This record gives sequence, structure tokens and C-alpha cells, in this order.
Amino acid sequence: MKAIWIIGAGRFGKKAVSAMKKRYPESALTVVDHCPKACETIAESGLTTVCMDGVSYLNDYLTETDAPGWIIPVIPVHLAHEWIRLRLLPDIPIVPVDVPETICRSLPNVFHGKPGEIFVSNADFVCPENCAEPRDICTHTRLPRKQSLYQAIRALSCNGFLNLVLQSKQLAPGIGGIRPGALFDALVSVQRHPGSILLSTACRCHGVVQAFRKIITER
Repeated sequence: MKAIWIIGAGRFGKKAVSAMKKRYPESALTVVDHCPKACETIAESGLTTVCMDGVSYLNDYLTETDAPGWIIPVIPVHLAHEWIRLRLLPDIPIVPVDVPETICRSLPNVFHGKPGEIFVSNADFVCPENCAEPRDICTHTRLPRKQSLYQAIRALSCNGFLNLVLQSKQLAPGIGGIRPGALFDALVSVQRHPGSILLSTACRCHGVVQAFRKIITER
């Protein structure tokens, strides 16, 4: 596997480092965090540590021609949305809009975050951290999985919104990653679409959804 970028050096960043070193020992691991103390505590042999804001790091260094194999987001922001926001600035700012109530009612266990943001989950309980995300059965309940959340979001009727869903694919139990190509595809779609946008990152069980629109000024 190619290089892996882990965005975040906290508890789950450390877990991701440990899991990736075991599962993909030949991959070059880079961990990015804005907190110097977190960078110090995670630093170890064979690991590249970068002490800067994770979204800014992607904005500065992620390119289509020299991208890692996977990006693992383990910071408390919607990484895809924040990266696209920075990529559009300063020419095209974006602003949040309300997620339509019809969408909120169509998704399970909705929790509202910051403006325009909702968190959704198939689970109404705390999931085990080492869940292997089996295709058909819930690890916790041992019951059949009713739906894969990223597919359910893609299937939504979005009332005029462009609906973009990035799948977080499990790289190890409890560790999800995004392909850089999916980020660039989403960016191009956002750049081309004139109206409101629904951008989600989701795995089989959990997801975050952000609704926004661009502000385009006449020049």
C-alpha cells in the first residue's frame, strides 16, 4: 500500500497508528496534528509527524499526482467539507444552509451539530471501538444490518440539493479511511454545481452530513 496520512494525533490517532503499523507495515505513515504536545507523545521511529492544522496540511500538500493511498480523519471536524471550503477560498466562500427536514426524517438517529451539519447513525447505542464493520450483521446486537448508511444517504431524494457521499472504508477494526481521489471528485462536483450541496462522509453505520451553498459574486 502507498503512504497513509492520519489526520489527528489524539486517542484515535494513536489507535490508527498502531493498527496501520500492524496491518500495513510497509506503508509510510504521516500523522498531522496542530497540538505540539500531541505530536510529541505520538512521535516514534518510522513515523513522520507534522505539527500543523490537519485541514491546512491537506490544503497545502494534497495533490492528485502525489497523493497517499488513504487519508484517515480522526479529528472532530468534517474533514472533507473543511478541505473543500479551504480549496474554494478566497474566490468562492461557502455558507451553511439547513438540512431539509425531509432528509432528517429519512435518516436514523439524527443529531444536529453546527449550522448545516447533522450526525447520523444506524446505532442507538455506543458501538464497540474494535468493530470490524461486517457487511450483514451488527457486531454489537448480532442482528442483521438493515442498511449501509452511505448507500442510504446516496439514495435520498434531496429536494434540489446536489448529493455527494464519500464512503469511509474500514482499514482496520474501528479505523476508517477515505481515498484522496474521492475528495478531488467531490471538489470538482462542488465547483461545477451552482446550487445547494449536501456533502456526506459515511461508513456502513455512521455518518456526518453538511449542507451548504457557494457565494458567487459578480466580477
